[in-house]
Amino acid sequence: MAQPFPDHPNLVGGFAPIQMECDAPDLIIEGEVPSALSGSFYRNGPNPQFAPRGEHHWFAGDGMIHAFHINEGRVSYNNRWARTVKYQKENEAGKSLFGAFNPMESDPSVMGLETDGLANTNIVWHGGKLLALEEAHAPFELEPTTLASIGSHTFDGKLQGPMTAHPKIDPETGEMLFFGYNASGMISEDMSFHVVDKDGQLTRSETFKAPYAAMVHDFIVTREHVIFPIMPLTGSMERAMSGAPVYAWEPEKGVHIGIMPRAGTVADIRRWHPGGPQQGCTSFDQVDLRPQPELR
Repeated sequence: MAQPFPDHPNLVGGFAPIQMECDAPDLIIEGEVPSALSGSFYRNGPNPQFAPRGEHHWFAGDGMIHAFHINEGRVSYNNRWARTVKYQKENEAGKSLFGAFNPMESDPSVMGLETDGLANTNIVWHGGKLLALEEAHAPFELEPTTLASIGSHTFDGKLQGPMTAHPKIDPETGEMLFFGYNASGMISEDMSFHVVDKDGQLTRSETFKAPYAAMVHDFIVTREHVIFPIMPLTGSMERAMSGAPVYAWEPEKGVHIGIMPRAGTVADIRRWHPGGPQQGCTSFDQVDLRPQPELR
C-alpha cells in the first residue's frame, strides 16, 4: 500500500506530487486561442512516484512530463512519468527503493544498479526529438504526442557520460552545444564538451579537466566563444563517506572562468581566477587572460 508523503518543503503545497497520469483531449478555454497558433508546450519536473526512502531532496523526484498541444483553437493536455529504470523498479515494488543522495539508504535489491537517470530537470526539442534532461545522465527521449517513453538517447551511441540539463541551441546554425561535469565518474575533475548539429547528429566530443570537481550548473555560448564558469560548490566522495554532504561550498578554492574559442578545441581553453580586492586577477595558466572586447 502506498504511504503518505512526509511534511517536507518540496512535497507540499505547489510542490506536492501529482499521483496520476491523464489525458484531456479538449480543454475548456476561457476566451479564445488564436486559430493560427499551433504547436506543443512541454515542461517537466521532479514528481516522486512514492514517499521517499530516507532523507528527501528535490532533485531526486521522478521526472514527470506535461504537455499542452494547441491546434485550430483547441487545446489538449496529457502527462506521463518517464519510464526510467528507477521508475520501473519502484513501480514493480510498489514503494521507493533508491536513496536520494546516500546510496547506503537504497534497498538492497537495487544496490549498485546502473540507472538511466531521472529526466526531471529540463526538456528540449532538437533534431526532431523530445529530450528530457538532468545533469548526471544522457538525455531521455519521449514520443512527442503521447509522451510514451523511448529511453536513454546517446546519439547513436556516440555520447559518453552525462549531459547538462541546460544546453544552448544556436538560433543561426541550429546546433545544440552542451557540456557534462563529473564526466569520468560520480565525482571527478573531468568535464566534457559536445556539439550536435541541427539534424541531431553528434559531431564533436572533447574532454578536459576543471581546476577541481564541482557541480557546474550552466555555461555561456556566444558566436565566437564558449565560457565555462567553475564555482566552488565542490564534490567530494571522501567527504560523503565521512557523513558530510557530497557537495559543499569551499570558497577558498575560488571561482575559475574558462574561455574557449568555438572554432578551437579544449586545448585552447584559457582560464583565470578572479582574486580578492587587493589581489586583482590571478592567472594560473601564466598567459594574458584579460577579458576580450567581443565577450562584453
